Amino acid sequence: MIKLSGYGRIAVVPAENAELTRVGAGTPMGEVLRRYWQPVCLASDIEELPKLVRILGEELVAFRDKSGRVGVLDAHCAHRGASLEYGRIEARGIRCCYHGWLFSVGGECLEQPGEPPDSTFCSKVSQPAYPAREFGGLVFAYMGPPDKEPVFPRFDNLEKPGWELFAYRNMSRGAVAECNWLQIQENAMDPVHTAFLHSTISTQQFSDIYATLPQLDFAETDYGMKYVRSAKLPSGRTFVRVQENYTPNMRSIADNLTPDRPYADGANLIGWWVPVDDTHTLGFHIEAYDPNDKEKVSTFARAKEGRTAGTQEKHRSYEDTQRHPDDKEAQVSQRPIAVHALERLGTTDRGVILFRKILRRALKDVSEGRDPQNVFRDPERCQIKVVSGNTVS
Repeated sequence: MIKLSGYGRIAVVPAENAELTRVGAGTPMGEVLRRYWQPVCLASDIEELPKLVRILGEELVAFRDKSGRVGVLDAHCAHRGASLEYGRIEARGIRCCYHGWLFSVGGECLEQPGEPPDSTFCSKVSQPAYPAREFGGLVFAYMGPPDKEPVFPRFDNLEKPGWELFAYRNMSRGAVAECNWLQIQENAMDPVHTAFLHSTISTQQFSDIYATLPQLDFAETDYGMKYVRSAKLPSGRTFVRVQENYTPNMRSIADNLTPDRPYADGANLIGWWVPVDDTHTLGFHIEAYDPNDKEKVSTFARAKEGRTAGTQEKHRSYEDTQRHPDDKEAQVSQRPIAVHALERLGTTDRGVILFRKILRRALKDVSEGRDPQNVFRDPERCQIKVVSGNTVS
């Protein structure tokens, strides 16, 4: 018999799935995420001043010295703990505002102007630092064990001859999403929700063809998993949408403004959902575009804060979010960390189930000393081949 009473079922909330959701140093998923290059900020954020960031529960400062080198250091100066977000950028590094100690992008202490001229103390001090690099308009850091640093991955959809790259913050769940990274990342493997949340419930947020209830298929790939969403449209045409998640927190998504006419277009972007900590998340996109067609950018790039696509106006009130909820409302409201023990997963949730299985495999690989999926060692074999896209036939 189905229980209808809430007594003892609402007040008592089971613990979250800590194995998959907690991201601090030493946690299973925290150690997996630290085996990959993670974006920490836009390259444009550090043109002249340092940028304070919090990634995987760690306070960091990103900066570019006046020689053009990028660094990601512990935010707190090794001397007395003052934040380097207030540091002065110089040719050789960043100088702490408090006592003027100078650190290179690699964390070497280069100067201690308050110490005696013959002091050797400088050589005994270093500022904790992470390997850093720029790509496509983002600054990335590798925060894992030094001897496990991987080759930086490549994505074939970002390597189109003659095309250019630009990066932007994905603020569809807010400037900082107030929930755990996993419930946002796994949303990309929940394709049936577009027929409800983005169509019949909230009126049409994308294009009309998403309202047709689809057939779903899910499969593992060499890089993670994909879904294939197929729908027979009222016009008689068939709409097929393929999206991919790459282990652990990357994905490729095709634009969602798809017409009901013969059409084919691949995904031109790669995205990351990066944990700030256990209950906050940052979103980043790198997108490729044809410089001869600068208006041809995705609806994601045009989206206003709190909205998934550039086809909607920004929410203006709480009532508006209730009448027309978007991904932000659906995912953040699952609690700061969604409680898996309370879920009742059905057949349309096969993608979520499979994605969690893939993550558990990555946890096992790291715990047993193996490289998890998409940790590349060969610079000649580090390209992810993207198949995400939309077709109407």
